[in-house]
Amino acid sequence: MRNILAIMRRELKSYFVSPMAYIVLTFFLFIVGYFFLALVFSYSEASMRVAANPMWANQLNLHDIVIRNFYSTFGVIMLFVAPILSMRILAEEKRLGTAELLLTAPITTSQLVLGKYLGAFLFGALMLLLTFQYPLYLLFTGAALEMAPLLAVYLGTLLMVGAFLAVGLFSSSLSSNQIVAAIVAFVVCLFFWVVGFLGDVGGGGAGYSDLLKAVSISEHYEDFLKGVIDTRSVVYYLAFIFFGLFLTSRVIDSARWR
Repeated sequence: MRNILAIMRRELKSYFVSPMAYIVLTFFLFIVGYFFLALVFSYSEASMRVAANPMWANQLNLHDIVIRNFYSTFGVIMLFVAPILSMRILAEEKRLGTAELLLTAPITTSQLVLGKYLGAFLFGALMLLLTFQYPLYLLFTGAALEMAPLLAVYLGTLLMVGAFLAVGLFSSSLSSNQIVAAIVAFVVCLFFWVVGFLGDVGGGGAGYSDLLKAVSISEHYEDFLKGVIDTRSVVYYLAFIFFGLFLTSRVIDSARWR
């Protein structure tokens, strides 16, 4: 456990000793802030229309209009951000020649992979935590925001970020080129994001469509966005993360044997 924590702290610290963390955070907060304001204005306009016609009041839901759409946008943004966060985790070690030191150090492959992953995951969790200021703003303005669905959204978003970073870590283990690692991670994450839609437009029967939706990150994420914690979706994300870390371990073990 000590080795895992040491690697995790080293990995997390590495984000903040370079400009990358600050650039990513600044870009991220600007983009999500813009979308949040746009959604709030949209909700305000809808509220004014409802005030003029109370019959539409049952169609006005703060969670669906603001929270659900906001974190759905967050998921799309993380499609681009997660590969950037994870591309350097192992690829940079190879480029700098420090990978050999890690591979010959008195630590197991599992400790190395978990430490690296947790460092990146904590940074991703920090990004998610920074978005909590937006629901807080709604609460401080007196908005009727339900906390239970919001917590479900945060759990699902955290699991989704973990899944993206697991893919990124695996991609980073395949190449010493960070750009290549980022592109591979983005393509894989994008595939698992859109694969559920392919079942709707590609035909092939209900069984084929259900299978594609079952492996789709976005389909499982949609359950959390609705404020529902489905244990099948939780198991899916945990299995996805485990499989990504398992593949990374196999790649590192292969490098150790060479």
